[in-house]
Amino acid sequence: MAVNTDAMPGGGTGNDLTRREFLNYAWLASLGVLTLEMVGVAYLFALPRLAPGEFGGLVELGNVDDLPGVGAPPEPNNKAKLWWVQTEAGALALYKVCTHLGCIYDWKPVDVKFICPCHGSQFDPNGTFILGPAPRSLDRFVIIAYDAAGTEVARTNAAGDPLAIPPGSRVVVDTGAKIKGAAHA
Repeated sequence: MAVNTDAMPGGGTGNDLTRREFLNYAWLASLGVLTLEMVGVAYLFALPRLAPGEFGGLVELGNVDDLPGVGAPPEPNNKAKLWWVQTEAGALALYKVCTHLGCIYDWKPVDVKFICPCHGSQFDPNGTFILGPAPRSLDRFVIIAYDAAGTEVARTNAAGDPLAIPPGSRVVVDTGAKIKGAAHA
């Protein structure tokens, strides 16, 4: 028995696509391409982009002798998002974000303390809580000191205590290693 190919949709042979089938395949192919592009973009977005010296990684502050010393007001470092503070006990790198609701606090030289403009939390020069709604003292970053040969000579301990840095040392702050401030009663 012979098959009448003229009676089949699309005319001719049985392998021809109908217009509807072609549009369905084209729609599915474009949807697949779009899905792959979105997965690719999401993957690239999720990759960390930490160039040397950027926040979230190691940020070099320079020679300790060139940084503000004991008795000098805290110095902001916007690149590393920290305040550099030298106390009698040693150096601190205080995270610039208030522990209450994440506002950026500022140093008030007249009051000799850090004050958050949003809700009035106050902290002494070493970041210890004084007054306000903040639940804890300011967070700190780990400071690492290297000698001229590149050997580590000092590092902030796990409690975030002030670090005594030997003169002539190169100072690096690990902004990826944040130490939470102590909670107050």
